Amino acid sequence: MGASEALEASFKKLVLRHPYSKITVAEICREAHLSRKTFYVNFQDKEDIVASIFERGAVGPIRALNAALTRDQARSISVAYTENLYSYFESEKDYYQKLVGPMFGKDDTFIRVVTRSLFSLNQEILGQDDIGTEQEREYVSYFFASSQAMFCQKWIADGMPIPPKRLAEIYCSMAYSYWFETFDGAEKQG
Repeated sequence: MGASEALEASFKKLVLRHPYSKITVAEICREAHLSRKTFYVNFQDKEDIVASIFERGAVGPIRALNAALTRDQARSISVAYTENLYSYFESEKDYYQKLVGPMFGKDDTFIRVVTRSLFSLNQEILGQDDIGTEQEREYVSYFFASSQAMFCQKWIADGMPIPPKRLAEIYCSMAYSYWFETFDGAEKQG
């Protein structure tokens, strides 16, 4: 295990015992048996660790799968992509509930991290298409990233009462019809 993974593991252990707002870089380093210098070589701050954990666990696998599929193949499994995102959160339920629960309505760290990461992923997906203007693709990417972040935050804070598959169906029924209809229609016109 490298230094960044050790720091992430230590951070996750600390989140299970303390609210995010109470965790310090010094505590993370003590738990990992690493120096502050090592921390700052790997991360800018605590939020950067949250982002790294999310990227590695949720977005990385989606990005890899998306790269291996054609656009039509990726679209045909869009509900599965979303279900995988929710299943990731469920598989890390203790960590995310301890992280998000105390933040809900008080701290936007989770929203910023998930929005930023999913925005980047959406930009990659839409960037492959010559549809609409760059600015339109940017706004669509941001809308879907931020709505997904808020949807996930609410679900996690509520204790994940809806199974991932059903939650994915709900989200996709609201969101993806717009995405596909708008961009498929623009593609056919172009």
